[in-house]
Amino acid sequence: MPPSPFATYRVAMPQPCCHRLVVCLTIHHWPGEDLEVRLPVWSPGSYLVREYARLLQEFAATDGSDRPLPWQKVAKNSWRIAGTGTIRIRYVLFANELTVRTNHVDGTHGSFLGSATFLYVPEHTHLPLEVQVYLPDPGWRVATPLPCVDGENQVYRAENYDALADTPFEVGVHQRHDFEVLGKQHSWVLWGAEGSNVPGDRLLADTAAIIEAEAQLFGELPYDHYWFLLLLSGDGYGGLEHRHSCALLYPRLGFRAGDGYFKFLNLVAHEFFHTWNVKRLRPHALQHYDYDRETYTHSLWLAEGVTSYYDLVMPLRAKIYDGRYLLQRLSESITRLQTTPGRRVQSLYESSFDTWIKLYRPDANTANSQVSYYLKGELVAWLLDLWIRAQTTVADASRGRSLDDVLRLLWQQFGVAEVGYTEVDVQAAVVQVTGCDPGFFWQQYLQGTAELEYNAYLEPFGLQVQMATMAGAAPDLGIRFQGGTVVKAVLADSPAERAGICPGDEILALNGLRVSAAEWRDRLSDFAVGDVVTVTFFADRRLVTASVALAAPPCDRYAIGLLPQMTPAQKQRQLDWLGEVLC
Repeated sequence: MPPSPFATYRVAMPQPCCHRLVVCLTIHHWPGEDLEVRLPVWSPGSYLVREYARLLQEFAATDGSDRPLPWQKVAKNSWRIAGTGTIRIRYVLFANELTVRTNHVDGTHGSFLGSATFLYVPEHTHLPLEVQVYLPDPGWRVATPLPCVDGENQVYRAENYDALADTPFEVGVHQRHDFEVLGKQHSWVLWGAEGSNVPGDRLLADTAAIIEAEAQLFGELPYDHYWFLLLLSGDGYGGLEHRHSCALLYPRLGFRAGDGYFKFLNLVAHEFFHTWNVKRLRPHALQHYDYDRETYTHSLWLAEGVTSYYDLVMPLRAKIYDGRYLLQRLSESITRLQTTPGRRVQSLYESSFDTWIKLYRPDANTANSQVSYYLKGELVAWLLDLWIRAQTTVADASRGRSLDDVLRLLWQQFGVAEVGYTEVDVQAAVVQVTGCDPGFFWQQYLQGTAELEYNAYLEPFGLQVQMATMAGAAPDLGIRFQGGTVVKAVLADSPAERAGICPGDEILALNGLRVSAAEWRDRLSDFAVGDVVTVTFFADRRLVTASVALAAPPCDRYAIGLLPQMTPAQKQRQLDWLGEVLC
């Protein structure tokens, strides 16, 4: 018999169209005189303090006989109750934000996440808990990775609060498709699929292929049953990993053959890769979660950036798309990074450490001051993979080692036992795999802001990055618009910045003639680089005219292509990496 739960939760949606979750928490046999309960301020896997307590209302506490107990709020996410024995707490959560990190309730479903929903008792998070879900409609069903204790009454058990906080619930009208891969059970749960273009049978087959490819890398599937919970909306996008599941948000008409469908599978591959990399193999700083405050680490380049690289690679290995498509997607990533001035300002280590205050809070200067550890981390992981492959390939160019081997080693050393790793551990794993010191790589590309030397790493594989500017591109001022002629961003060291144009200003005229955002590029095409033009704009409701010398159009296209001639060794390395030799 499992131990009795320390506490039980009842979750109801009596009027789902009002977007409210009603939660009742019963704590059994509380021995003290004061009970403190808290609601997390963030969700593991999403590194932003979201202040879930801002959505909590109608807090109340009673004893086992339903008599009111005195309580007071003692912090932004903490309540203290005077009482012993059985204590019942009731509260309401407003739930009308459809993301994978927040709660959403309407007339068709209730989607809620443990960390955004359930209060916890400090110092008692290691004890078992139970959750009972009350259905507002007999046609609704519950989908959650938590084991079911009583299916008739929708009661589910969590071994501790960490497991509960990590659990998504999808309650309502949805489709469910079960399938088996490598002897393990898997389920797709789709909400909002009516009228969508989700390719059902193909999705199951491609998901199975991705699961097999990722399991081959790590050598095992570390679960008994895995759930893919998919929310379909008009234009939403996102994913959040969990230990036995992932929650996904995608446009319901975003599955058209080709790019839209492939990018969805990249999202699937990304969140599923976290089954190993993050949920079990994670940085030392994230080994134990502190739900009350930020937890800092320099290693999100590995947790998220490496995962972003493999979310492109795994569909290739699953034979869902070919090597040329992979190179196209990597080319797009190079273009995004190289057209982000912030890459010269913020290192990957800094991007990871500052994620709590920067990545999820973009502002007008973000492009100039920041770099994403997802984007640059993906490209750094790719170059590290190529470096390892080149360093460990013997003279006849037979298959060497790769970043796969580093991840497998880290998995065996830290992931299986779920012991947090440090950056020193990661470098040591690279040394063990290659016999080479990767210190220069860390100093330049992770701790520093050196430009990524793509061609130095691509040449052994018969590839190169080519830079180009769009044919007929107009001279540039360094302005980016946000709809209409309101300035969204001004690039650092651009003519617009030197002229005093700022984000939020509204551009009115060029050389005295009114201009719209749609006309902007065409109008600039009438001039040459170095020409001085006058720009008229509103700045804080003041009419301003400034003279600006036009700059050359920036390089805005980067493409990976083949070298004119490839040696047999280059062809072999390309075959080992891509599974084919491109012609």
